[in-house]
Amino acid sequence: MNNHNSLVARRQDPLRPLYREDPTKALSYKEVRTLYTGATDAVHGRVLPTGFPEVAWDYGIDDKVGGFDDLPNPGHLLCAALAACLDSTVRMIADRLGVRIERLEVEVNGDADVRGCLAMSRSVRPGFRQMQCRLALELDPSVDPQVGAMLVQQAEKLCVTLDTLRNGTPIAVDFELTKYMYVL
Repeated sequence: MNNHNSLVARRQDPLRPLYREDPTKALSYKEVRTLYTGATDAVHGRVLPTGFPEVAWDYGIDDKVGGFDDLPNPGHLLCAALAACLDSTVRMIADRLGVRIERLEVEVNGDADVRGCLAMSRSVRPGFRQMQCRLALELDPSVDPQVGAMLVQQAEKLCVTLDTLRNGTPIAVDFELTKYMYVL
């Protein structure tokens, strides 16, 4: 089943010896920044992924916390990151194995008790209480069911975003508060 003429194999195979020789070359740095959209709008914003000057993700805030629910909110972006990562991980592994996918759909959802976000109760945290992923995967009928099961297990094991969320990656938060003095 290995198809080393696959796009993924052609892209990954030259990288593996480089990373074995120098593991620091395997580090992948990601960065995004928000763009201040104005003092009069506290419920909308824009995220800019570094290195992609033509891309911007506009977001809004959930109406359950005082927004308008007129754009995807940060919770949607988190679910989208997980769905995109799972989807691409499944497709890359399938490509590497030479497995033809007939259909793939990844659905991610989560729920948060917004009382935590509104600081109504110290016992309610503001984050998602749970998240669920559902993968609808249909493979070519000629694919051995064991290969299909292995593909799904490997995708769950190798998905970067899923691993990040499941394993509580440490997050450092640094705030810089600048005071300005206005002279009239």
